[in-house]
Amino acid sequence: MNASTIHGCQSHANLKRPAALGIFALILACFAVLSMTGCLGLTGAGTPAAKSGSPSGSNTGTLTASSMSLSFGNVTAGTSSPLTLTLTNTGTGAVTISQATVTGAGFSVVGGMSTVSIAGGQNHAFQVQFAPTAAGSVTGGISIVSDATDSPLAVSLSGTGMAGLAITAQPESQSVTAGQTATFSVKATGTGAITYQWKKGGVAINGATAASYTTPATTSASNNGAEFAVVVTDGVESMTSSNAILTVTSAAVAPTITAQPTNKTVTSGQAATFSVAATGTAPLSYQWKMNGTDITGATSASYTIPTTVASENDDKFTVTVSNSVSNVASNAATLTVDVPPSIVTQPANRAVNAGQTATFNVVAAGTGVLSYQWKRDGIAISVATAASYTTPATATSDTGAQFTVLVTDVVSSVTSSAATLTVNGPPSIVTQPSSKTVAAGQVATFSVNATGTGNLAYQWNKGGAAINGANSSSYTTPATTTADSGSQFTVTVTNGVGSITSNAATLTVSAAATLILNANKASLNFSNVNIGSNSMLPVIFTNSGNSDVTISNVTISGAGYTANGISSGQIVKAGLTATLDVTFTPSSAGPLPGSVNVSSNATNSPAAVTLSGTGVQPAVSHSVTLNWTASTPAVSGYNVYRSTVSGGPYAISNSKLIVGTTYVDTAVQATLTYYYVVTSVDSSGTESAYSTEVSALVP
Repeated sequence: MNASTIHGCQSHANLKRPAALGIFALILACFAVLSMTGCLGLTGAGTPAAKSGSPSGSNTGTLTASSMSLSFGNVTAGTSSPLTLTLTNTGTGAVTISQATVTGAGFSVVGGMSTVSIAGGQNHAFQVQFAPTAAGSVTGGISIVSDATDSPLAVSLSGTGMAGLAITAQPESQSVTAGQTATFSVKATGTGAITYQWKKGGVAINGATAASYTTPATTSASNNGAEFAVVVTDGVESMTSSNAILTVTSAAVAPTITAQPTNKTVTSGQAATFSVAATGTAPLSYQWKMNGTDITGATSASYTIPTTVASENDDKFTVTVSNSVSNVASNAATLTVDVPPSIVTQPANRAVNAGQTATFNVVAAGTGVLSYQWKRDGIAISVATAASYTTPATATSDTGAQFTVLVTDVVSSVTSSAATLTVNGPPSIVTQPSSKTVAAGQVATFSVNATGTGNLAYQWNKGGAAINGANSSSYTTPATTTADSGSQFTVTVTNGVGSITSNAATLTVSAAATLILNANKASLNFSNVNIGSNSMLPVIFTNSGNSDVTISNVTISGAGYTANGISSGQIVKAGLTATLDVTFTPSSAGPLPGSVNVSSNATNSPAAVTLSGTGVQPAVSHSVTLNWTASTPAVSGYNVYRSTVSGGPYAISNSKLIVGTTYVDTAVQATLTYYYVVTSVDSSGTESAYSTEVSALVP
């Protein structure tokens, strides 16, 4: 596994065992396969041994059947009938059945025939079954394929499905009033003509030989509870139906209310249920009314209002009970709806100056007389039991206190939302303005962080004199000069209660800044690079001035040239460097010029580097095949990185995410050693760390 295989040549890749890849534990397989065309010679992997021939001679087995046709006769649909088929090997060699095909609806071989072996002179019995699913004649056959001399062997099959006797609709129980008749019916299917014999209590009824039977006029004494059944017969079998019971009731009785609806008292929002009890000949029907008007859908012995409202207070509910004889109306039941208290107008926040009082008010509604209890921060305030409450003289320490009121009526209580008290005091500075040092020509910004009630006003001062228009929490000077050095800045913060002036912040102005960005090379020459391959060279840019340089843009021109490592907006501190990696990937042969420009706020911007390189058509194409073990956690795919230097820097080789665990790198050159690492990428785009590096030498 440590040797690399090259098409036509032999080489070694000096591959290393992989390690875990951070969050994805990706493992790079311990081999790389190098494939290339154009090399002469072929190293063989060994010649397979020749296959030995079959022994001479031929099979002498012959199959015969105990019958060449099986007839199952008449079989009732839904049942099955088996017959035995015996196969005999009349030859000397064993016979193996490889396939048995059964045709014809309902025919099958129990357990099958395939793979059964019958020795010479022996026999084997099989169960062949006919299970019709419908009435009618069915034909079919069995084709037996084997290694016998007379294969295939065919046996014909035949049978007739017969419809069985069945009751498809049982007699149903009947309920009648005394003096009425009752009719019982049955539905049945079967073979041939069907006959019927009805029975009452197990005794045949004379003349009751049709599919239905109607009783004489009934009486409740002699007929109530009688059981009726029918015996159904066709030309083959007979069957008795289930019993149907006759119920005979006495003559109808008008309804009578035995328990009147009662008055109900509920709290608004609760359910209210009215009910009635009545007797009379069934079925009884009900219709509830509210204030004399029918209630849609209220047609049972009880009626429930799921959620009561205040407007339903004192409504009257009645119910009319009816049957086939007459109807009767109930007494009226009254609904009383108690309303819990509610807050109509919540207490409002109050803001006062220190030393003043604050008044909070509430407007509430409810049942009966309302009572009030005001609370401060959840604690009841003594004698604060009216619809309004006025505090004592306030202090700034009262700021943030919250006031609520508990309103109670005869039903329940409700607590208002909280009203917040704000007591205005003079402003205070939390964070003082800090001194600033800038280069001549730059601006300086001073800021303050102040707190206080109400709107805060600001006035910045320079040397004690007010600065016109400097009225926010921060102040930015015009472009400075060295003459401004030593100036002191303060700010006065004011609200409706008072004012406060900050400490002084000192401005120091140094000499003007220098911004210089130099490249360590004026040109890069990539020499010859195979088409489809790439080469990378770095350029180092140094900030040689005394102030920060901000990169505004990096532009590169010329076919096949790309750059990375420095981005727009990147800041290079004074005395520090930034490295730009330029990659040359020719797609055509011949010299390919180019250039790269790094624009910034430096005085010598842009810093330019000329680029040159030659694309070379490779004489022989080469490739390196990488295989690795899939990551245990779920990933979206993998990236392969390559370098010609052990340890990098690496450049990505694949143009899109690799879904599998194999990658073929065709952009390689002969006589060079390449170094590879692999990363995994999850569904959110997060990429793992590099795998352990492996190397491959291309001959």
